[in-house]
Amino acid sequence: MCAKHTMRVLSGMQPKQVDDMITEYHLNMLQTDKGILLFEGELEDLRRASKHVVDVTLPPGPTVSEIKETVDKFNIELKQSDDGPQFHGTLYDINDAVNYLVDLMKERLDF
Repeated sequence: MCAKHTMRVLSGMQPKQVDDMITEYHLNMLQTDKGILLFEGELEDLRRASKHVVDVTLPPGPTVSEIKETVDKFNIELKQSDDGPQFHGTLYDINDAVNYLVDLMKERLDF
């Protein structure tokens, strides 16, 4: 029996995208005791899923310059949706971009 591995479901992903990834890559969904959602599956399936192209709604609070800096630094695009601005790209790149954006916001807000 192969070991199962996990990968975080990004906050801001649309439920349909999550469902599509679960189906396409034969994944399960787990929730940690802290409420974090995870994809669970075989390592190779998770590797392929990390390259899946998704749209992730940005968290509230970033400035225009922080968003621009993030888009320029990572291999992602910025899209506008009814839910607000979204990053568009692979799950892997967007994960890095969102972490970077949150770090920029923390730095700005850290007195």
